[in-house]
Amino acid sequence: MSGEVSSKKTASAGKPGVGKAGIPKWLTVRVPASTSNLGPGFDTLGLALQLYNTLTFELLDTHDPRIPLVRLQGEIAQGLPPDDSNLVYRVLSALWKDSPDLLNRIRITIDSQIPLSGGLGSSASATLGAVWASCVLTGKEIDYDHLLSHASSFEGHPDNVAPSLYGGFVVCARSPRLDRVLVQKLDWPDEWCTIIVAPHYSVPTQEARALLPASVPLKDAVSNIQNVSLLISAIVNKDEEALKCALEDRIHEPYRQKLIPELGELKAKLTQLPALGCVLSGAGSSILVLVSRKNKAPVLAFLKDWAAHRTIAPTVLDLKVARHGIEQLD
Repeated sequence: MSGEVSSKKTASAGKPGVGKAGIPKWLTVRVPASTSNLGPGFDTLGLALQLYNTLTFELLDTHDPRIPLVRLQGEIAQGLPPDDSNLVYRVLSALWKDSPDLLNRIRITIDSQIPLSGGLGSSASATLGAVWASCVLTGKEIDYDHLLSHASSFEGHPDNVAPSLYGGFVVCARSPRLDRVLVQKLDWPDEWCTIIVAPHYSVPTQEARALLPASVPLKDAVSNIQNVSLLISAIVNKDEEALKCALEDRIHEPYRQKLIPELGELKAKLTQLPALGCVLSGAGSSILVLVSRKNKAPVLAFLKDWAAHRTIAPTVLDLKVARHGIEQLD
């Protein structure tokens, strides 16, 4: 599938306990993780991955202070706040600022596989899930343009939101003329595999963005324009040699590499192996390694051995691309 993705559809209640006018009292959404930038595509390119944040929302009949506002399930979710400072609740608070009764009655359960502050779209998945739930629980039609716009406004940029919304590989840009974010979804080659190397530490996005300069040299900007154009063409044409040349970035990775020393080390070591490339995943700390399926076994074995010999072993995740975005579960 390729072309602009902009669609509208009505979310099914799909759950027992239906309130007024068929509005469900609770729902569960599953949102895929994402890796963004892919080297030179800063704030522009994103790819959804089969690692999920599952969020359940319940509207109580009346406020009951004995029931926790936020429940956390799974090891990763335990790092999230279980109160009104939780991101999911804060997004709902902004969307429902004129509906205090809804905020008093909402209860949230979060079960996430996505590492926190690791460059894999954990906050985008939470934000998108909250915006989706806000629509369904107030009887509004699910409008993907609306979801993308609102979730991107909370995130500050769309490159993690868009792949989690639509799935697959996306190119996104904000259009001042249309006053909205435009998204193009392109087929990701089936033979290109994604491996994530996740160090034990996290890098807050704000900290990573603070390292970026206010301006970059013209030659660096031109290099990135050339490389991101070549990268998109390589994906469309399934051209591995072009992809290898296209992954170089000059406007964010050189500045962020001081926070993620593993990036430079892996870039150097992987030149001796049949990998397609190695880039920072989002703002880090995770690293995305791309490899052809026929060469995945030796690259994956190397990464696991390399990780095992570090003082604190990074997690190596052999992931598939998520072809579908956010889903409301039955």
